[in-house]
Amino acid sequence: MSVALTPTEEQRALAEAVRSFCRAHCPDEVWRSSAFPAEFWRGLASLGVLSLAVPGEGGGAGDVAAAGAELGRAAAPGPLAATVFATQVLPPELAAQVADGSCVASVGAPPLLPWAPMAGVFVETDGSRAWLAEAGSVEPVAVLGGEQWGRVELTRVQPLERVEAATALSDLAAASYLSGAGRRLLDLAVEHARNRVQFGRPIGTFQAVAHPLVNAGLSLAAAEKLTMMAALAFDDGHPDGTALAAAARCSGGRAAVEAAEVAHQTFGAIGYSVEGPIGPLSQRIRHQASRPGCADKIAAKYRRKGQER
Repeated sequence: MSVALTPTEEQRALAEAVRSFCRAHCPDEVWRSSAFPAEFWRGLASLGVLSLAVPGEGGGAGDVAAAGAELGRAAAPGPLAATVFATQVLPPELAAQVADGSCVASVGAPPLLPWAPMAGVFVETDGSRAWLAEAGSVEPVAVLGGEQWGRVELTRVQPLERVEAATALSDLAAASYLSGAGRRLLDLAVEHARNRVQFGRPIGTFQAVAHPLVNAGLSLAAAEKLTMMAALAFDDGHPDGTALAAAARCSGGRAAVEAAEVAHQTFGAIGYSVEGPIGPLSQRIRHQASRPGCADKIAAKYRRKGQER
């Protein structure tokens, strides 16, 4: 059976709204900074992006993916996947604070946690389980990806529900963000290949430059389609929806890293400079794509599916 993997009118409208907002509110000084983008984050909340995963109030997985792709294209900073996870599992009063941008959620396995220095709520995860947690003192930790991480000890306070659904939605948020960010780098590399002239010709006319760009584009297109398929499966309640979401996250990360590598090769030395057009975003892609557990999680999900059948 074939499925039309095209966004709905509502998803296209959401994507356009996020795109327009990012054009107006996510200039270079915002996405290049390692500081938490408080004003930008509150603006996303006002737009409804941070509440897309709130049970009974937000949109579906397709909406999460549509917004995530545009945020990735804009290189927008902030804890998107963590916010999606937290608003799905937290008690309503805490979820509302995360969704309106007044409280930042830090989600993960201690002691190293993303956005911990400015977080107001902590969620500890361990495989298919999660807990609301209290945090001790936070020691800021520098990372190459431009996010603010911290070393912190957590005390589990309350077990949380809907973890499987939250994991799938956060996987889709991460997958779409990474694919969007990779697409931004690839577009910049293609433009550079068209305009940069060597030996009397644009460098993009040389096969050694053009072919890797095409291959990276194909990888991104495949990752984008897998993300759309996973979102549709999850929204339709398909039994493989969560496993497909995990696979989409892994595929999005690999495609984005490939796009980053090709962009560096295309730009040459300027691509490795901090002030250049791709360096900071490439570091963020590599950092987010290398977070642990992706491949193991996919294998575990498919192993369970096989045992169930």
